[in-house]
Amino acid sequence: MSLAAERPFADPIESTRTFEAAIEHVIEAIERAGLRSGARLPTERDLATQLEISIPTLRQALTVLARSGLVDSRQGKGGGWFVTSDLVPVDAISAAVAVEEALAIETLSARRLVESSIARYVALTSTAEDVGQLEWANELLERHIDDRAAVIEADGAFHRALVRAARNRPLQEAMRPVSRNLTAIRDAYGGDREDNLKTLRLHRRQTNAIRERDLQALNRVLDEHLRMLEDLFAAAIGRDPKEMFRVVRAAS
Repeated sequence: MSLAAERPFADPIESTRTFEAAIEHVIEAIERAGLRSGARLPTERDLATQLEISIPTLRQALTVLARSGLVDSRQGKGGGWFVTSDLVPVDAISAAVAVEEALAIETLSARRLVESSIARYVALTSTAEDVGQLEWANELLERHIDDRAAVIEADGAFHRALVRAARNRPLQEAMRPVSRNLTAIRDAYGGDREDNLKTLRLHRRQTNAIRERDLQALNRVLDEHLRMLEDLFAAAIGRDPKEMFRVVRAAS
C-alpha cells in the first residue's frame, strides 16, 4: 500500500478547536488531494474524526466554505459535501469568517440580555419542579464531565430547562435563535475539563440562587457564567472581551 493511500484525507487539528482552524485544514486537504469541482468530500463523520473535532464545529466550517463558493451540500441519495470550485476563493472565505464572527458577537450579546432577564424572572416564579429540572441537568453534566460532546448536551439541557421554567412564550421565542447559534459557539470555542468543572459549579450556584430567590447572588453568578464563553470566544479571535461586550455588560 502506498504512503498516499495510507494517509488520511485531512490532518487532525492540534492547536485549536475553532472553526477557523477547521476551515484551513479542509482547504489544505482539498488541495493536497487534488480535488476538483464536482469531487465529493469524505462524510461529515469521517472528516470530523480525521480532524479530531465535533460534527457541529465541522458543519460551521463547511457552512462558511459553502457561503464562499468552495463547497456545497446535496441532499438525498448520493448526497454529501462536494467541491464546487477549482480555485480557493480566499477573499470570500475571509469575508465569510468575519460574518460568522460578527454573528457570534451578536449572539453572545443577545444572550447576555435575554438569558439574564429569563433567569431573574424564573428566580421570582419558579416551582420546586422547575428547580428539580435544573438539578437533573447538573447531574447529567457531572456524570459526563470528561465527555466533551455530552457536556455540551448537558449544558444545553440546563439552559432549555431554564427557559421552560419561565412559562412565557415571548421570552421563549426571543431565546430560540440565540440558543441555536450558541450551540456552534459553545462547541467551537469550548474549553477543557477544568472549564467543564467551572461550568458545573456555576450552574449549581445559579440553581441555588433561583431556589433561594436570591437576586443579588443570581446577578453575580450570571455575570461570571456569561463572561466565561465571552472570554473564551474573545481569546480565540484575539480580541479584548471588555471592549467587545462593554455595552451589554454594563446594561446587564
